Amino acid sequence: MRVIIKDCHLINGIDRDVIKDSYIVIEGDTITAIGQGTVETESGDKIIDAKGKYVMPGLIDAHVHLVWDGSPDPMPVIEHLENDAVTLRAYKHALDYLKLGITTVRDVGSPDRTVLHVRDAINSQLLKGPTIVSAGTSISITGGHVYSLGREADGVDGVRTAARTVLKEGADLLKLMATGGIYTEGEDPGNTQLTFDEIAVAVEEANNKNKRVAAHADGLEGIMNCIKAGVTTIEHGIYANTEALQLMKEKGMYLVPTMAVMRRLSTYDQIPAFAQEKALEVTGPHMDMLKKAVELGVNIATGTDCGSAGTPPEYYFEELCIMEEAGMKPIDVIKSSTSIAAACLGIDDRGIIAEGKKADLLLLNENPCTDLRVLKDEKIVLKNGEITNSSYNE
Repeated sequence: MRVIIKDCHLINGIDRDVIKDSYIVIEGDTITAIGQGTVETESGDKIIDAKGKYVMPGLIDAHVHLVWDGSPDPMPVIEHLENDAVTLRAYKHALDYLKLGITTVRDVGSPDRTVLHVRDAINSQLLKGPTIVSAGTSISITGGHVYSLGREADGVDGVRTAARTVLKEGADLLKLMATGGIYTEGEDPGNTQLTFDEIAVAVEEANNKNKRVAAHADGLEGIMNCIKAGVTTIEHGIYANTEALQLMKEKGMYLVPTMAVMRRLSTYDQIPAFAQEKALEVTGPHMDMLKKAVELGVNIATGTDCGSAGTPPEYYFEELCIMEEAGMKPIDVIKSSTSIAAACLGIDDRGIIAEGKKADLLLLNENPCTDLRVLKDEKIVLKNGEITNSSYNE
């Protein structure tokens, strides 16, 4: 049975203009035809009349922690649980993203193989859920940033072994903790943690397996170490200066800014006091950095750090508004949340609406190119060609 969406306004994730009077033909989980005007239908086709609606690719969040629940202090919630309980919680959180229209997430740090198991269950169609790209356990120095969420390693040989182990366990990419951060007591975001040589050996091991590397990097020295070592994405990038951002642009790297979480941490007094104090210090420099990145034309992929303290999945939409506030046009924010994010993750079958791509789609009642806030309103969500909103399945 084919699914045909007709009479829609199409935002394909590539072009800057909305394509009116469009149709999309879906067979199974794949888009097989796109056009304008009248579409020929066949007996048995399921027709979705989208007159007046806007259709765009499913949203992508390039930085989440599925094992965390966005409560005021999510780490203690899971640290004494068995892995099977953590895995079940991660799956529940994955469904929370899908309900919002976030059809793909990149998880950048989880204990053991908890999120990898969720990813595998969804990929094998045992369970329904968003597409998950998972880093498995993150790699940090002993006692480093969020060390309890990842794998501690020291020295070139130690990091090499850790990288090989994470990749052996089935991770889609490596996540490195190159600097200190907000949500670990006793360190500052500007502190350098993994050394250049340690980062470089992790990149080498990832390259040997054709995998990418994401680096938590807040301080300038750590950011420069990551850029020179050849990581794929800089996560947060709080203190990146013009030179660092220019180098990122020249190398085709991606910035995943995660602005919403920093603002939330700076204003939410239920989180640990040490975290709020640090967040208050970085929100200004963080926004200045993002504005400069937009001005320079750095590749920016939408990522939120949702799941972190006080930041459940719905804060995704706050991130989009902050990106617009930093100087991005709404269509550019949409591209950062679809096609650019897909390129950042290294997935080429999603993020755009085109023939041969997977049918991860949103049907919206209003035009997000004129008001990004409509993205959080009621919508129809298709994942792999199936409507996930039960009320629309009649």
